[in-house]
Amino acid sequence: MKLIMKNYKFLKTIILFAIALLGTSCEVENSSFLKEKPNAFLDPNALLVDQDGAQIYLFGAYDAIQHVMSFGGRGQQGMQFLWGILANDLSVSPRWDSRRFIYLHQASPSTPNIEFLWRDMYRAVNRVNSAIDRIGAMTEDQIDTDVKNTFVAEARYLRAMLYFGLVVAWENIPLKKNETADLNNLEIAASSPEEVYDFIIEDLQYAISTLEPSQGGGRATKGSAQALLGKVYLQMSGFPLNQTSRLTDAKNVLKEVIDSGIYELFPDYHEIFQLDNEQSNEMVFAISFDGPGLLNGGNMGSQFGPIGPRNLGGGFPTSFFNLNFITTYDQDGDWRFKNNVARHRANRATPEEAFEQETTPGQLGNPLSWRPWKWHAESPNAYTGDTPFDYPYIRYADVLLLYAEALNNLGELTQADLDMTVNAIRARARRTPDALPDMVLGTQEANDAEILHERALELGWEGWRRTDLTRRGVEFYRNAIFVDQRGVNPGNPQDDFEDHEIRWPIPQRELDLNPLLNQNPGY
Repeated sequence: MKLIMKNYKFLKTIILFAIALLGTSCEVENSSFLKEKPNAFLDPNALLVDQDGAQIYLFGAYDAIQHVMSFGGRGQQGMQFLWGILANDLSVSPRWDSRRFIYLHQASPSTPNIEFLWRDMYRAVNRVNSAIDRIGAMTEDQIDTDVKNTFVAEARYLRAMLYFGLVVAWENIPLKKNETADLNNLEIAASSPEEVYDFIIEDLQYAISTLEPSQGGGRATKGSAQALLGKVYLQMSGFPLNQTSRLTDAKNVLKEVIDSGIYELFPDYHEIFQLDNEQSNEMVFAISFDGPGLLNGGNMGSQFGPIGPRNLGGGFPTSFFNLNFITTYDQDGDWRFKNNVARHRANRATPEEAFEQETTPGQLGNPLSWRPWKWHAESPNAYTGDTPFDYPYIRYADVLLLYAEALNNLGELTQADLDMTVNAIRARARRTPDALPDMVLGTQEANDAEILHERALELGWEGWRRTDLTRRGVEFYRNAIFVDQRGVNPGNPQDDFEDHEIRWPIPQRELDLNPLLNQNPGY
C-alpha cells in the first residue's frame, strides 16, 4: 500500500497541523492514531509515549529527506538535482542564476544554492537524528522492542542517504551523530571522508540486519539498504578513497539484492514513470510525493518537460540537453529516447500524442529546443511545482548496472553477467529487433565505458550522473563535461573546471559560524 497519504487525503490537513514542527510524507497502515488530540502532538515528549506517536515522529524523518534528497521543492534545494544533474555531461543550464554557476563550475563559497542545500541537508540530518535518538530511547512499556528497532533502522537508512550525498559532494564534512537539542557546543570539526563512509556503512548494516525484505512502497527495507550499501561501496572503490577492496563488498551485497527475487525490471520503460507504477517492483526505494494542493508535492514532472505552459505539461526552462549526449541515443530504436526527450510544444500536443506519434503538431525539428522529459505531466494539470510523481532514488536497473560495474572492475565480468544486466536492460528499451545490439564482452576499459554510457541512457536525469563521473576521478570528469552547444551560448564547463572543483566548497556562512571548519582546498 502506498505510503504517501494518497488514500487519506481528507486526513492530511490534520496530520500537517498536528506535527507542524516535524512534517510527514508517508501513508500509514491504519489511522487509529489520528484520534489523539492534536495539541499533544506539538511536544515530542508528549508525542513519544506509544507506538502511534513514534510512527508519526518517524514520518517526520521521512518528510525531512523528501525534498532535499530529490529535485527540491517547498522552498528547499534538492541534492539529486543540484549535484546529480546540473554539472555533468548530460545537460546544460543557460538560465543566469546560481544554478548556472554550478553548471559552469564557477561556484564559490558564497553560491546561494550550495549554501541553501548544505543548510537544508543538515537540518534534515538533525531531524532524522532526533527520530533515531528519541524513538531509540523509548521503553518497552511504550513500544514493542521489535517495532522500535524497525523504526530506528528506517531512520538510520534515511541518515545514510543524507550523509552519502554530503560526503560525495563536499567530502570533508561535520559528522553529527546525535540530535542537536540546544545551542551549546555547536562547533564541530570536519571528519575525514573515511570516517563518514564508515558511519554510513554502520547505519546501513544495522538497517539490513533489522528490516524486512520487501518492496516497501516508500519506506526503507532490507533491499533498499543493501542496494544503497552496494552503491556506497562502489563509490568508495573510486575517487577520492580508491579503496578497491570495496569492490568485492559491492559485488556481494548487490548480488543479494538481485537474488532476493523481490525486484524486477518493469516490462515497459515508458510506464515506469507513470503515476500508477511509481512504486512498482523496479523501485528499490522511491521517495513519496503527493499533489497538487496537499502541501506534499514535488518538482517531478515540472522540473523537466517540453516548452510551453506547465499547466499543459511543460517544464521549467532551466535545463536542456547537451547535444553531445543526446546524439548517442538510437533515436529510432530506443524507447528511452521517446520517453526522455520532449520534441514538442506542450500547448500543441498532449503527452500521449507526443509519445505515441512519430510526428505531432508542434513538433520541434531543432534539437536545441528539445528538453529532458522523463515524468510526463498530464495536460491539462494543476501541478505547477506541486507534482505527485515519486522520485526513484534507486531503481532495480541501477542495481544491475552497479553490479556489472563492480564485476568489471574486479576483472570477473562474463558474457553471462552482461546478458542478465546490461543486455536485459537493452532488451526492454529495444523498439525493433535489430535496434540496440547486445553488449559483447571486451576489454576492462571498453566495458567500463559502455556500462557508464548505458547508465546515462537508462538513468539520465535521475540524479546519479555526477556521482558516477566523480568516482572515476578528476581527469575522467574533466574530459566528460565538454559542451559544444551549437546555436546558443550556454558556456562550456570544461573551460572553467579546475581539479579541486570535483567537490563543492564549504559555504562561507558555515565557516563564519564554525571556526573549527576548514575550507576545501582550492577555494
